[in-house]
Amino acid sequence: MRRSVKLVAFNEPLEMVQEPIPEPPAGGAVVKVTYAGMCHTDVHVWQDGFSLGEGKHFRYSERPGFTLPVIMGHETSGTVYSFGGDADQGDVEVGDNVVVYPWVGCENCQACATGNANYCKGPLKYIGPVVDGGYSEYVIVPHPRYLVKVPEGVPMDVAAVLACGGLTAYNGVTLVRPIVEKLSKFRERCTLLIVGPGGLGLWGVKLAKHVLPQGTRIVCADVDAAKLKIAKDNGCDETILWDRGADVATTVAATRAVCTDGVDAAIDFVNSSKTFANIQGCLEKCGIHAVVGLFGGGGTIPLPTFALQQKQVVGVHVGGLHQFRELLALVADKQIPAPPLEHHPLEKTWDVLQALQAGKVEGRAVFHMNKT
Repeated sequence: MRRSVKLVAFNEPLEMVQEPIPEPPAGGAVVKVTYAGMCHTDVHVWQDGFSLGEGKHFRYSERPGFTLPVIMGHETSGTVYSFGGDADQGDVEVGDNVVVYPWVGCENCQACATGNANYCKGPLKYIGPVVDGGYSEYVIVPHPRYLVKVPEGVPMDVAAVLACGGLTAYNGVTLVRPIVEKLSKFRERCTLLIVGPGGLGLWGVKLAKHVLPQGTRIVCADVDAAKLKIAKDNGCDETILWDRGADVATTVAATRAVCTDGVDAAIDFVNSSKTFANIQGCLEKCGIHAVVGLFGGGGTIPLPTFALQQKQVVGVHVGGLHQFRELLALVADKQIPAPPLEHHPLEKTWDVLQALQAGKVEGRAVFHMNKT
């Protein structure tokens, strides 16, 4: 038998259940879970989506293939437990320590076949947000290609949180890198502004130090002074405490006072209407603004000046399987430490979900299946 925590009804407490250990699907595998990380996406799934602005909403309940009950959890590491018939195991064997790449697409298109399921048009079969995920002692994986061996020197709890938080931050940092590299040829120094140094944003700080050109200044902005202190402790160069009640002009002036050379690149791990406006007011000519978070809302851009100043806004969502392998290798090679991790038993999933919704989790929360 296995213990699993299920979302049975939106906006209601999660339920712990006992159920049989699943059989591997044909061509697939089952992983015995060691660690499962919690991401703010889990809050959105529990709430059945988020605001798109102008009274519009994204609903998980309207997503093809999504049904309740579902086991959430898309940051999962563990050991290979079994393979299904005719499974192409590749370099993975039963007993290997692996981390699950959860961003599974339709599995029938060219994007999926080349390890770029993040470009798949769907229907998506994301492990955790759409089909059963890692808040369980065992998780089904549709194909061994989504099992990535954990490199030596990378702890299993760290490997788990790389599957979403680390990968999304890595994709954001590598996406802005070409612009920073180009502008660094003409600027005395470039500045990267990271908005929201929570679990993802702290990965952004750490990875930017290794990925962006040497000398790039990393500045973090948030409305929570405690989070800014953690960001400073984790390597950012400067911090800006944004006042929740301040208007955009005041916030932009305060940000420019710290970023004296302007903001050349920004990664918004919050992505609300207000953070969008704040960043647009700070972005320098030819700058890039990467939007990551799913807080919700809408934003406006003055189109003529946007074109004249050659600015860019680009969306970031997780990353491809090849990027995930790159990230694991980078973390192992450079021994990049994870943001602060909180460890909890699986029984505390509901309590931690509520704490995350309230903004009371510092860094990332992970669940150990054997911890009581």
